[in-house]
Amino acid sequence: MKHTLKLPGFVLSLMILGCTQLYAQIGVMKFPEGKVQHVVLAEEIQWKPCPPNLPSGCEMAVLEGNPKGNDLFTVRFKVGGNFIMPPHTHPKDERVTILQGKAYVAFGKDATKEEAKAFGPGDYYVNARNAIHTVWADPETIIQITGIGPWEAHFIKE
Repeated sequence: MKHTLKLPGFVLSLMILGCTQLYAQIGVMKFPEGKVQHVVLAEEIQWKPCPPNLPSGCEMAVLEGNPKGNDLFTVRFKVGGNFIMPPHTHPKDERVTILQGKAYVAFGKDATKEEAKAFGPGDYYVNARNAIHTVWADPETIIQITGIGPWEAHFIKE
C-alpha cells in the first residue's frame, strides 16, 4: 500500500495546531512554576465590599481567575440583611451554587419573590444569558458563581 502525503492539508494542519499553542485555552489555569494545585481554604477567604454598581449589603471574594477578564472565573458573594439584586441580565450564562443560606430567583421584569424558586445549600442552577431575573437572599447567604468573563450585570431600567 502506497502512502501519499497531501502537502496542502498537512501544512494547514500544522498551522492550525501551531496557532492554538500560541493562545491559552479558556479555562486553563496558568500555574506558577512548581505549583500543581490552586487552593482556597474557606477560613482564609478575604471578603471585600462588592463593586459600587451592585446593591449594598454584599461582600465578594474572587477564588479563581478575573471576573472582568475573558476567561474562567469563580467568585463568592456573601450577603446580609434583606438583599435584593433587582431585575437584571448577564451577557453570558451564569452558573450558581448556594453554599449557605437561601436565595430566591424569579424571571421577568416584574417578577416577585412570591413566584420565585427557592434554592438552599448545595443547590445549583444556571441562568441563561440575557434572561431577566431578580435575586432575593436571606441574611448570611453565600452564593458561588462560576462563568466565563467578563461577568456583567445589566440592570433593567423602569
